[in-house]
Parts: sequence; structure tokens; C-alpha cells
Amino acid sequence: MKLDRKVIAAFLFAAITVGLIGLDANAATVVPKASKVAVTTTTNTAKLTWSAFPAGKVTSIKVSAVSGSSRILKTLTAKATSYTFSNLKSKSTYTFSVTGLLRTKTSVAVTVRAMTKKVRYYNSIFFGQPQDMVVGDEDQALFALPNGGETTFSTTTPTKCTITNDSFLHAVAMGECLVVASNAGDADYLASADEIRSVVITAPIAGLDKTLLWADEFTGVAGAGPSSSNWTSSIGDGCNSSAGCGWGNGESESYAACASKLDGDGNMVITASTPTGDSTCTSNKTWTSAKFTSLGKQHFTYGYFEARMKMPSGGGTWPAFWTLGSNIGSVAWPRCGELDIMEYAGNNPGRTTSAVHYANSGGVHEYRSGQIETNTVLADSYHTYGMLWLPNEVTFTFDGRPVKTVKKSDTGLTYWPFGPSANGTPPKQYVIFNLAMGGNYGGSIESGLNKATFTIDYVRYYSVSGFGSSPTN
Repeated sequence: MKLDRKVIAAFLFAAITVGLIGLDANAATVVPKASKVAVTTTTNTAKLTWSAFPAGKVTSIKVSAVSGSSRILKTLTAKATSYTFSNLKSKSTYTFSVTGLLRTKTSVAVTVRAMTKKVRYYNSIFFGQPQDMVVGDEDQALFALPNGGETTFSTTTPTKCTITNDSFLHAVAMGECLVVASNAGDADYLASADEIRSVVITAPIAGLDKTLLWADEFTGVAGAGPSSSNWTSSIGDGCNSSAGCGWGNGESESYAACASKLDGDGNMVITASTPTGDSTCTSNKTWTSAKFTSLGKQHFTYGYFEARMKMPSGGGTWPAFWTLGSNIGSVAWPRCGELDIMEYAGNNPGRTTSAVHYANSGGVHEYRSGQIETNTVLADSYHTYGMLWLPNEVTFTFDGRPVKTVKKSDTGLTYWPFGPSANGTPPKQYVIFNLAMGGNYGGSIESGLNKATFTIDYVRYYSVSGFGSSPTN
């Protein structure tokens, strides 16, 4: 039986139409869902990620971020696997979604919730500089003040120092100790940059390997002057010297040999006086005092120097125990170098200072100094004042405790006057004791003062661990 062509055509059309309708009706079920959806956040951004959709199964991708009334929608290409939302609110919860689209049909949205991070503030640490220490000292409390968070202490030099009880510094051995203050921050503050402090650890002078090479114990009959084997007395007010009047410091005294005498009990006494204080020892100035040096008699290279002394009483007194380069006759100050082991001003009766003087690379005078404030009046009793001189550093001491260490590297000099010269020649220094009055260090002279005494029990010189040798003339 033959079918009419029109009937056949109508049948075929109907069949095709029904099939297409069936395909479209099932389209939503074949658009795949996103998989492995995840999000990472910062304070104002969120990165949404997912696995790639199967090729040809989606024509585009929609992502969204919703928090309250805030809604961000973006349409991406079918190959996208991530999107970063920006300008989000900090510490806010968002619902993020990923939806696949196949033409006009969509997959089931896959959602994930996450909170943006809280804004944290800048953090820094104020780390107080710890004091230099001596092996055997009590552990030193460390101080640090951060913006936020908790600060912890550590050291990168555990052979020189350690941290005890979380915040105390313990001296282990001589050398440079590096202390680190760290702060990881907290919920409100970011981590801070580490702060590092350098602490010099020294050993007690009594514990050093010392060998006595020379000394003057100032024994002899009362009234005798300094031994001519060791000392030469300086005379005058400086006006006829290279230093100039007032010895270059505006001092008020003139030096005379009669002002330095042994007391017969093992001490050398330098007396500064006016004619009212001592009419038997006068000069061309109101104040007469004494200064004696080992120039031309005893010259030293490296080692440990120590003198036991009692300071004078009275404002304006300025005693000193110091050294100068033995080449001062050919190499002018400050290039010859000066080491002030002890300087004292009666106007500051509990303080002693020490200093290194030199010329910088441009020939200009520079100095580095340190001081120690004691809880006693230094004129009331004897104390020891010392200096450990090594080729590349000098350490000043008070009663065996370091006051100040100055290293060659601190000066920026390739060669400094206290170490070998460019051709390897070792330096030499000579020793000086004096009692000045007034001047730019001594200050105002106390009204009514007419006499003051500077008493020296002994001066000794030692080699230390191979550094130092018998003095030369």
C-alpha cells in the first residue's frame, strides 16, 4: 500500500519535533555542576576556584559573591577555573557560588561560605639597648615594647650569650652577643620585623692571663718627687708648648715640680693649691699643680694598665690618668692618638669617664668615650682604673669592670694610631698623670676652694695573653 507523500512528510516532521522537544526538556540535567569549589580570602579579596568543566558541556560560567544586600555577579568563559573578587568588606561572611551554563540552561549552583580576614595593623618593636655585660654578671632583664602581639627573645650567638626565663640575657663568654626580638603579631597586628641588638660580653680583668712587666709602687721617703727612672715633671702653664696657654683646654693651673710628692706611705700625691692653700709651692698662676709623664723614660705597646687612685674633692678639680702617642714630636695630636684611661671632674663626684682620641680619614679630630656613674663619691675611697689595649680594640675599666670598649672598626680607619701602621710598625704610648683645675672639662672652680689632692697608690703594666712587652725608653 502506498502512503501519500504528504502524510509521510507530516509523520517525519512530527517525529523530529517530538525528539527535539525531548532533548530540550532534558537539557538541564546534562549541564554538569562545578566540582572542587574552594575559596581563599584576604582582608578585602576572595579567590574562588573550581575544577575545569568538561569540554563542550558548558558555554559559560557564572560566579557570584553575596553578603547581605551586597551582590557581585560575573560571567566568565567556559574554560575559566578561578575568579578573584576585590573590594570586599573585611571580616564579613560571603556566600560564593559557581554555576555552569549551556546556552540558556544552567547547572545546579555550587556554593561555599567564607569570611574575609580582619584588617591587621602595622606592628613594630621598640627594643631597648641592653647594657654590655661581664661574664659572671647577674642575668639582665630585656625590655621590648611592641605595637601589639607578644615579643619573644632569642640569640644567634649562643656560645656568647643565652636567653633565660624567656626575657633575661645571660653572659656566657667574651665576644659579641646578638640578641633578637621577634613578634609574630596577633589578631589585630601584623608580624613585625625583627630587631637585633649587639651586646659586648667581656671577662673580669681579674680573670685575664696577666703577667706583670713594670710598676711604680711610689714607695720612698716623704717629700720626694716622682722617680727620675720613670717620670719627668712638666712645668708651666702651656703657653710655651704646642698645646698653648691653658694647655689647650682653658685650664687655670700652672705646673710645678713641688706639687707632686711621695707621702712616705706608698702613695704619690699631686696637690693643686692657691698660695692660701700652700704658700710653699707657687707659680705664675693662682693655681699651682703637677703633671708628670713617662715620655723618654717608659714607652708601652699593648697590654693592661692599672692604677689605684683616690680622686680629689672640690668642684673644678680635673685629675687624669692617660697616654699619648710616643711619636707626638713628629706626628702632631690628634694623629698620634690619645687614650684617656680616667678623667674625673669634682663637679660630678660619682662619675668617671674614658675616651679614645684620634684623627679621622680627613685629619679631623674625633673621639669616642664612655662613662660610669657610681653610687659613691670617688674622692672618699680608692678605686682601680684600667685599660686593656689590644691592636684592634681598647677597653677601659673601673674596679675591674669594663666601662667602654672602642674597636678600630668603630672609627672607620684602615690604620689607627693604636695598632700597627701600614708598614707594620707597632705603636707606642707613654703614660701621664696630672691634676688640672677648671677648663672645659673641670668646669667652674668651687668658691672658697684653695687646695685639693689627687692620690695615686700604684701604677702597673701587664702583658695579657701574649700582648704587651717590657717598656722601652
